[in-house]
Amino acid sequence: MCRIPNVASLGLSQFFQLSFNVKLAQMLPFICLRIHLYLLGFLYFSLKRTDKKKMALCLNHVLRFNLKKSPSYKTFLGIFDHYFEKLIMAHRPLSEMIAFLRLRLHIKNKGYLDKITKTGKGCILITGHFGAVEFLPLSLAMNGYKIALICRFKTKKLKEELIKRAREFDVILIDASEPKVIFKALGAIKSGRILITECDEFSEWRPHPDKQVSVFGHKIPQDRTLEFLYNRAKVPALMGLMRRENGGFTLCIDSLADGRKDVSLAARAWNKLEGYILSYPQQWYQWKDAATALSEHIILDNKKDTQGVPLIPSEGPVLSANYS
Repeated sequence: MCRIPNVASLGLSQFFQLSFNVKLAQMLPFICLRIHLYLLGFLYFSLKRTDKKKMALCLNHVLRFNLKKSPSYKTFLGIFDHYFEKLIMAHRPLSEMIAFLRLRLHIKNKGYLDKITKTGKGCILITGHFGAVEFLPLSLAMNGYKIALICRFKTKKLKEELIKRAREFDVILIDASEPKVIFKALGAIKSGRILITECDEFSEWRPHPDKQVSVFGHKIPQDRTLEFLYNRAKVPALMGLMRRENGGFTLCIDSLADGRKDVSLAARAWNKLEGYILSYPQQWYQWKDAATALSEHIILDNKKDTQGVPLIPSEGPVLSANYS
């Protein structure tokens, strides 16, 4: 007899990657799978009201001076889209995914990547939990770039599937939960690969004792990991974000550092990503993590609010997630 999972005990990533969703991801047309995940997402947050409220408060706090960008249902639909992309990336045939992306992908500032590739040296490509990030590795690999990727896996099955697919494109996956992650990353860079890593997982930051970075107008301890990588590898650093737009995807490449100048890579990366988040808040899905990182500031801000001003935008519901 099939046991019904306890939804309240699961994070959103584990919930969407339950075995029956994986089976559906393998066989359903994309439009049907997307609708199915939207419905599951609404069900999930009808039970996880604390997460919903936490995200709503963080969104209101961050966007209070830019109300025209105040997210509505598009914010949580963007979160559900992320898990749709994660499921099809892991469980649909690679040939199907390549054909899917070739029709929809545009790379902006591709010259930055080509210039680095011609030198034969590696680089650091920083991304975030933004847009269609699940498609970023394949987008680079199918265009001939040699990459390595630092990532975390919420399920054993997902890890097995992605490792199998990575081998087909000569992609190196570095499990962030295993020992010597930084040294494996440095080895990949030195072998001439583009190392992909994320800069917005606040719960995994290793706080610097002296340096701080501005996060949505508030100072918090800066992450030391990117600084260590940049100072040891001495290679250029880029930012790469997969922005969803008009039914397709634009891989936006920006230059952050040339590998020679002594700069705060962590601060530059976050500042660049923050600009994208404020312009496209519905495409970022780390609002719950940000709510925890900024909890003290959000509490103080709420105390200053005048009575009668709603904390949640009235144009539609706003939901949160437990992210991978």
